[in-house]
Amino acid sequence: MRLSQEHKELQRTIERFVENEINPHVATWEKEQMFPAHELFKKMGNLGLLGLTKPEEFGGMGLDYSYSVVAAQALGKIHCGGVPMAIGVQTDMATPALARFGSDELRREFLAPAVAGDMVACIGVSEPGAGSDVAGVKTTARKDGSDYIINGSKM
Repeated sequence: MRLSQEHKELQRTIERFVENEINPHVATWEKEQMFPAHELFKKMGNLGLLGLTKPEEFGGMGLDYSYSVVAAQALGKIHCGGVPMAIGVQTDMATPALARFGSDELRREFLAPAVAGDMVACIGVSEPGAGSDVAGVKTTARKDGSDYIINGSKM
């Protein structure tokens, strides 16, 4: 992949952020078995790093996925695995379907704050008998009027 000047600027921004805001704290976070997700994500949201491919009308940058690839590579410079995984869950697991298929009302309520770093998103995948193997998930949801009936269980 050929990197444009914009790709290179994004890469430098993220690498500086990792060097200044994350790596100096990793040892402490690892020792304490936690990291300040809300604080860190807000800083990332302020820089536009949580909404690279998300629609502009909900606070994203509306860029193509090549920018997410550059971001993931730059986040690979973090000196641990849990923090970049949490960032990836926010940007590439918990919010893409909402960005693509959510109603404008849902995107205003949930996507915009996730992109801004005002909300830490998560997903519920793990099930008894399937773990986090999404192909083995058995929980279903069926529409019942304006509600959904959810059948199954999560761990």
